[in-house]
Order: sequence, then C-alpha cells, then structure tokens
Amino acid sequence: MQLSFLADTLFVHALVGVFVIVNPFGNVPLFISLTQKLTPAERKNAIIKSVIIATAILLVFALIGKVLFDMLNVTLDSLRIAGGLLLLAIAFDMLMGRSPASKIDEDEERESVAVTPMATPLLAGPGAMTTVMILMNEADTPVLKGSIMLAILLAMIAAFVILINCEWVYNVIRKDGARVLTKIMGIVLATIAVEMAVKGLLHAFPALGV
Repeated sequence: MQLSFLADTLFVHALVGVFVIVNPFGNVPLFISLTQKLTPAERKNAIIKSVIIATAILLVFALIGKVLFDMLNVTLDSLRIAGGLLLLAIAFDMLMGRSPASKIDEDEERESVAVTPMATPLLAGPGAMTTVMILMNEADTPVLKGSIMLAILLAMIAAFVILINCEWVYNVIRKDGARVLTKIMGIVLATIAVEMAVKGLLHAFPALGV
C-alpha cells in the first residue's frame, strides 16, 4: 500500500512538474514565431525533432542524475533546495511574462532551430532537468523509477500533441490566452518549487520542523 502511494505521488509530481515546466501553451506563440520562415511540413518536422531531442535529454538526465551527483558528492537535500529555488525563479519569470527564447540569427541554419532554442532551453531547460533528477533520486525501487520515466514520456507526449497543432491552438487561445495559461502554470510550478525546497530544508535541518 505504501509503495503504491509513493509511486502515485511521484508519478503525479513528475507528470505535472514536467508538463508545467515544458509549458507547451506558453511555447505555442514562440514556436510559431521561431518557425515562421519554414513551410508547414518543415515546421512539423522541426517540432517533432525538438520534442524527441527534449525527451531524450530528460530521460538521460533522469537515468544518470544519481550517478552524476554521487560523483560530485552532492546530497539529495542540497539538490532539492537548489532545484526548488531554480524552479521558483522559472515560475517567477512565467508569472512576469518573461521568456527564455533567444533571437535566431539570419545566417543560422533553419533546421538548427529545432535543437536550439526549441528543444533546449524552451522544452528541456535546467528546471525540467533538475526536476527529473530530483524525482529519480527519490525513487528507490524499480517500480518508482519506472513510474517517473512513464510520467516523463506522457508529459512530453501531451506537450507534443499541443505543439504539433500549434497553429490551431494559437487560433483558439490567441496570445492573451497563452499568457493566462502560462501564469496559471507558473502558480502551480511555484507551489511545486516551494514544496521541494521546504522538504529539502526540513531534511537538511531537522530542527526547522520543530
């Protein structure tokens, strides 16, 4: 029963956390702008490529995160605190309407936009990488680890469905709708960030829980 509860909790945290940080609704107008010089077929190919690359990045970080931080002698509590602060900064940017998108040089190859900035940092940015590493570190059984990997895949599939239909989505929600949804997801992300940081602080400094 306890294992099932932990699996459900980590699964929900991973699913919601990754989806919110990826922020597909907020990225819709950005993706349209970044691919405006591409044909409809090239735009779809760029989106497919960016989602595949971003998913691969998150899965790799989820798998090697523990090994990497063990090598660096970084504790899980330190990662929780740092990750919580990082996610809180991202949530603040979302609430303030700031975007991590960068300008594309005219001479840059059109296909490269799928890798940077679409795949990273817009989809698989530092916040998403940190989140999957923290959740994977908290999973101490194959079942828990499997639930997190599944949550990552489902979150990215959901993001892909939204982004591949970006023109239709944009026509429905428009720019103001994207901003509202981004701010709502920013509030959700801020809540996850605070919970993550507080959990790390309570474990690192037990006296704070008294």
